[in-house]
Amino acid sequence: MPTFFVERRNIEGDTALLSGTEAGHMLRSLRLSPGDSFFAFDEAGNRYRMRILEATSRSLRAEILESSPPEPPPAIEITLLVGLPKADKLDFILEKATELGCSRVIPFRSSRTIPRLGPQEARRKRMRWERVALAAAKQCGSGRVPEIPGLLSYPEAVAAGARSEGRVVLYEGVGRFGLKATLSGMGSPKSVSLLVGPEGGFSEDEVREAEAMGFVRAGLGQRILRVDTAALAALCMVTYHFEAEA
Repeated sequence: MPTFFVERRNIEGDTALLSGTEAGHMLRSLRLSPGDSFFAFDEAGNRYRMRILEATSRSLRAEILESSPPEPPPAIEITLLVGLPKADKLDFILEKATELGCSRVIPFRSSRTIPRLGPQEARRKRMRWERVALAAAKQCGSGRVPEIPGLLSYPEAVAAGARSEGRVVLYEGVGRFGLKATLSGMGSPKSVSLLVGPEGGFSEDEVREAEAMGFVRAGLGQRILRVDTAALAALCMVTYHFEAEA
């Protein structure tokens, strides 16, 4: 069954009201009608199985057949800090990071970031990124949508990532260890931040700035990877490493 998003404020007793984009997709695109069932989750991650009671052209009312608490949190909380890439690559990164259970995705501007967004465009992008993450959460049946605080400066992003117990900056330059060895030396942190540069990579000064905040240099092998490939490869490695230990 398909999964949708319902705002908690629109749930009253054992019924829920869905309207706007969600209702339009259900009624016009999927052609659901009274009597059809579907899954939903709210902003807190609570999950529901519902059945449509009645529908108009713009909204529908559904009966809650079953409810369950949010799915258990992941074995490790991962924050992905990624230099803003060109075009719509961040959409792809967000979609896959959501599917993989990433807790937080923070895009940032650095000295080698190619796109330069003004405040208004950055706000529009953030709204788009939130829609992409929500759609990915619905597609994979998860009630967890990663936090996206918007486009930050590099110092702001590094400071945000420094809140994690484990901190890694992916860097293709000298003085790095493999990511596998780096993760093995962390012990059992409850949170990890991954700092991934834009298409132009990091400057040496930026890497030293991250190191001053507790980040450790690590690499992903001999090849130079695209930002989206590097971000998702590292995310998969961290998830596998610590969930295998859990």
